[in-house]
Amino acid sequence: MKISRTIKGTFYLYLAQIINLFLGWVVTRLNITYLSVQEYGQLSFFITAANVTYVFFTLGVFESSSRLIALSREEGEYRRMLGATLGFTFVLFVAFTLFFRGSAPFFERFFQVPIRSLIVVLFPLAGAYLLNNAIQMALRGSGRIEKLAIYTFVPRLFYAFLLLLLILWNHFTLHLSAAFNLGSILVISLIYLMLEKPDFRGFRESSARLWREVKRFGIHVFWSEIIRVFLYHTDKLMISFFLDAEQLAFYALAYTVTFPLSFFSTALSTSAYKKFSTAPGISRNLLFVNLGWIVTTVTIFILLKRIIILHLFSPRYAPSLSVFPVLAVAFGFAGLTRLFSYFLTAKGEGIAIRNISVMVLALHLMFNGILIPHYGIRGAAWAALGTYISDLILCIYYYRRFLRKS
Repeated sequence: MKISRTIKGTFYLYLAQIINLFLGWVVTRLNITYLSVQEYGQLSFFITAANVTYVFFTLGVFESSSRLIALSREEGEYRRMLGATLGFTFVLFVAFTLFFRGSAPFFERFFQVPIRSLIVVLFPLAGAYLLNNAIQMALRGSGRIEKLAIYTFVPRLFYAFLLLLLILWNHFTLHLSAAFNLGSILVISLIYLMLEKPDFRGFRESSARLWREVKRFGIHVFWSEIIRVFLYHTDKLMISFFLDAEQLAFYALAYTVTFPLSFFSTALSTSAYKKFSTAPGISRNLLFVNLGWIVTTVTIFILLKRIIILHLFSPRYAPSLSVFPVLAVAFGFAGLTRLFSYFLTAKGEGIAIRNISVMVLALHLMFNGILIPHYGIRGAAWAALGTYISDLILCIYYYRRFLRKS
């Protein structure tokens, strides 16, 4: 495998993620400045609820589409598969938004964070997450890393611009901030679709091929995606259940700041995804580049934690410092896992991905259930660290097993 093109794609995508990270800090700063701690907790939980719920409606379609696109050899085949994917996406979009609207009483009754009014007003926009996922997977599979890089940060750039307009107009509210968050994703996604020019000719044949891949491979990844969403958000849900919105806000800020430590690994794995579909294994160069970057960036983040939390954001969020170092190390381990999980996915090892996710989720629930009631948000951070270490060990095991049988 030639590493130069992969590294070039990684550079573009990681640079875009850095821009997106900066923009994320900007919008977080704006939100915590113009919203109360309680409202910021509500906003965080609303986004979490939408992200948890929409994954139940992906059905493995987008991962299946991405893999078929990666194996395609001509432009026309890519555009026809994109057209078939959009047909599935439309049905899933409608089903998800209606279900999300109906879930409002559940979130209001079961959790201690009131987001019912947000769901009732904004549920038609929540399907933007599905469309966003479909486009990202298509661009990844086709190897259009430069386009994917631009798509990575433009929605958040648009969101930041809209928030600045709210400040100028003195109309900064929780509902408008949440609406612009979702609306930005939806608008940019629709623009991208027009630029990619999906082809709906031969829709029946392309759809049938996609559905066969969903049943063979995608359905296993679907269960894995559901589990992964719980891995990313169960801690927040359990903090909401056992603690309160204020503690969630402290944890959410530390989580938001440290989560991007795995971005370089995601960029590297995404750039290599198309080649992974035919490569015999992962290049040692990729493994060493990934390891070196993670060790360096995690160390820097931990050393600068007080500057990041207290000065870049707000002294009101000083309690976030107690979980910052542990979450930084946790997402470092998450980054180490990326190459192995992307390789297994590109090879169609859906059952292995599903099995890993089931075992990791069981550990994650156990860690959080034991630690959060006794240690609060610190317990959630230590649970995350244990979870991602376990994930790495399991991914390496299944990767080596694949190499032995291939």
